[in-house]
Amino acid sequence: MNSKEQATQQLMIDTAKALLEETDDVEKITVRQIAERANVGIGLINYHFKSKDNLLSIAIGDTMAKIILDFSDSHSYADLSPIQKLKTMLKELYALSDQKEKLMRFIVSSDMMNGNMQTPLHLIPLLKQIFGDKKDDMELRILALQILYPIQVTGLNRDAFYMYSGIDVSNEEQRSRFIENLINNLTVTEQKKNG
Repeated sequence: MNSKEQATQQLMIDTAKALLEETDDVEKITVRQIAERANVGIGLINYHFKSKDNLLSIAIGDTMAKIILDFSDSHSYADLSPIQKLKTMLKELYALSDQKEKLMRFIVSSDMMNGNMQTPLHLIPLLKQIFGDKKDDMELRILALQILYPIQVTGLNRDAFYMYSGIDVSNEEQRSRFIENLINNLTVTEQKKNG
């Protein structure tokens, strides 16, 4: 792919991101809207991305990765321990999913259907800070999945999560307690094994 094609592709992704920021309902975004705003033909979107959902999945993936990277690089969290950073990041991700429930449902179902496993990988650097060399890469990947699985479940069906756990993730206090318990359970178990 030449640089002009790459620039056009990035323009379509950026346009999709802008549209995602403007609406909570992914279903309201059309290929025609994306094409008109990016000033490209509909066929070009289909050529590069095969479908609107694929384009939106890429745009959302970029957005989520940016949130996690911005959080990791932010100086306002520099004084927090790695465990507190992880808890704070999860609370912010849950708050985002609470604000954009339909978007989160689309993200999770799209990731699962397409086999996208990139999101958990963004947690690995923070988990390495927490566990150091006590865990290998495979163990860290499993931990990342254990941490993100509840977010995925609530993204798909928060009522089912509530029926199972009794935790209403729409309630900030309950959500915060859940995150505290989840991370404490994972880290305390490790400390007991090594202590």
